[in-house]
Amino acid sequence: MKKNKILNIKEITSLPHKIITTKRGLIVFNPKDSKNTKIFNLIDSIKKESKDSLLDFEFLQLYTLTDKTNKIIGDVAEVGVYKGGSAKLICETTKKQVHLFDTFEGLPEISNSDKKLQFKKGEYSATYDEVKNYLKKYKNVHFYKGLFPSTASPLKNKKFSLVHLDVDLYKSTLDYLEFFYPRMTKGGIIISHDYTHAKGVKKAFDKFFKNKPEIIIESLIVSSQCFIVKV
Repeated sequence: MKKNKILNIKEITSLPHKIITTKRGLIVFNPKDSKNTKIFNLIDSIKKESKDSLLDFEFLQLYTLTDKTNKIIGDVAEVGVYKGGSAKLICETTKKQVHLFDTFEGLPEISNSDKKLQFKKGEYSATYDEVKNYLKKYKNVHFYKGLFPSTASPLKNKKFSLVHLDVDLYKSTLDYLEFFYPRMTKGGIIISHDYTHAKGVKKAFDKFFKNKPEIIIESLIVSSQCFIVKV
C-alpha cells in the first residue's frame, strides 16, 4: 500500500482488521489486540442492547479516560445516567466505587441559558428500576435518585478521579461542576457530553473555568465532548 493513499470502502473492508460502522464513520482496529477487541465488543453490545446515548467515538474516549485514571486515587461518578449504557462501560473499565446520579424522571426545568427548542422537561427519562436491573451484576455501583445537589450530601467527603457529565442543561452542569471540582484528585478528569452541541453546557463550562488554571479540551475526534484535567 502506498504511503498516504486514501482507501475506498472496498479496500478498507478487505483489510485484515475488524471494522465497526458508527453513526459518523468507521472504527478500524486490529483484532489481534485483545484489549481493543474487548472494548469494541463492549461498545457493540451496548448498542445492541439499545442503551447507547453516546456516539461510538464518545464511548471510546470515555473508556480511554476512565482506564487512564484508574491509577489515580478517587472514586468515579456519572451524572445523567439515562438508560445506563455509559455507566456499564465505566463499570467494565474500573474496579473503583462508581456513583450514579440521575433524576430518573428526565430533564428538569429548562432555563433561559439553554436553547429551549433543543430540550424539553422530562426528556431522556429512564426508570430507576430499569437501570438498576441493567447494572445489577456490578457490586461497586451506588445510585442517587433525585435532583442535585440534595442527592450529593453522602459524598461531601469523597475524592474523585473521574466524573462523567451528561446533563444537557446550564444549571445542572454548573451545579455539578461546583460540587465535584474541589473534590477532584490532582490529575483527575471531568469529561462532559454536549459541550459543542448544547448552549447551556458550554456556557456553564466557560463561566466556571474562566478564572481557573485548567483548560477546557475539546475532543479532537468527531464528538461533542470536552474534558479538563485537575491541576
